[in-house]
Amino acid sequence: MRGRARDADTQYAVIHKEYALGTSIRRAVVFCAVPVLLAATACGSGVGTASVDPKDVGPAKGSITWYAINFGPEGLPQKLIDAFEKKHPDISVKYQPAPNNTDTMRATLTTEITGGSGSIDVFNGDVIWPAQFGAAHLAMPLDEHLPDDFWDRYTDQRARVTEHEGNHVAAPLYSDQGFMYYRKDLLAKHDIDVPETWEELRDAAERLQDGGDVRYGYVAQWANYEGLTVNFTEMSAAAGGRSVTKGEHDAAIDSPENRRVLEFMRGMITDGVAPSANTSFQEPQSLQTFVEGDAAFHRNWSHGLAEADNPDTSSVVGKVGVTEMPTFEGEKGPGKGALGGWNLMVNPHSEAIGAVLAFIEWMTGNEAQRILAENGVLPTVTDVLDDEELHEKNPVLALAADSELVTRPADTPRYPQVSNGIFTNVNGALAGSTTPVTALRSASDDIQRALEHNAL
Repeated sequence: MRGRARDADTQYAVIHKEYALGTSIRRAVVFCAVPVLLAATACGSGVGTASVDPKDVGPAKGSITWYAINFGPEGLPQKLIDAFEKKHPDISVKYQPAPNNTDTMRATLTTEITGGSGSIDVFNGDVIWPAQFGAAHLAMPLDEHLPDDFWDRYTDQRARVTEHEGNHVAAPLYSDQGFMYYRKDLLAKHDIDVPETWEELRDAAERLQDGGDVRYGYVAQWANYEGLTVNFTEMSAAAGGRSVTKGEHDAAIDSPENRRVLEFMRGMITDGVAPSANTSFQEPQSLQTFVEGDAAFHRNWSHGLAEADNPDTSSVVGKVGVTEMPTFEGEKGPGKGALGGWNLMVNPHSEAIGAVLAFIEWMTGNEAQRILAENGVLPTVTDVLDDEELHEKNPVLALAADSELVTRPADTPRYPQVSNGIFTNVNGALAGSTTPVTALRSASDDIQRALEHNAL
């Protein structure tokens, strides 16, 4: 452990301090909650309606209910509603807060929609849901109901991940992605350049640890849950690997590229660069460790810089920089952050489709997207994402505009099983309960079984 091993009780104590940071950090975990199977009721009779005839959508007026997590700063959903209702006085929107856990939220939606309920008209859906919800008829296809040029407002990649079998079943609302946060004050102190590769990051972290500046070199989300699939997907892409073939028909995780990645990750733990507690860290715990000044580098979503500069909860205000995810030595191009974020999806049983479509059109337009950006939430519309005036106020937004992204292999209704095969086996290797070689072989078997039963 090269003199950096820590008492186990000390390492794991950080986990239990997460609630001290306040609701903004606690909410961050919803971007990466563990995916589970859709409830069995969504898999059988197809109670949900596959499509709604355009002539039956009804007028753009009346009342609708929007079901969503309380994203962004407190009160942001209502702020958006107020602005929408000002432009659409014939439509009233009721905001119904969803649980800050994607599994619970998904279970509620599955029960409501498969039961034929139209009490929820429009809802936020995780970026990894379209294939699952589309296959189970839990979301209305949108192409027949939106303008032909509607999807031009997004990048091809962001629009494509809302599709199921060639149909858009969601409209991108806001985005997110992985970023690397670092202690710019400590790098300057030791005259270290911002690392561009994982190897440079490891070496820089070791120097800062050896100098007594920080306890840990690197903290991230390596617990046994969806966040580890995200972290592994980013590192795999940086090494030229992937978990599923491009056609999403076969497992591809058991490869030399991914062995390099997993051995590197495990080596960070055995060398003491990453704490052993990393294998239990999700977003709040890893962020807690970083903002308390205990780590040199930290991977998280777009909210990380704002939390690091929050004087009420952070010990590193003004000392943190942000950059794109690293690549590996010898690989072409920069690293890639994993695509995250949420979409708007429509309940096929809604009796106010016309009003819902007006809501979607406005929420994905420049006015609403600018409100998101001004409140620290990454917009999905390229005109706003590329706005240089907004970039001057938000360095994370400026980075996001130029970053390359990697998507998780979610273009299958069986994505929860695919992801489980990734994070369970990778976590086992990181925790030392199995070898990287065995873990990747087992992950390949698990993924292949899921893909071969690619029907709900």
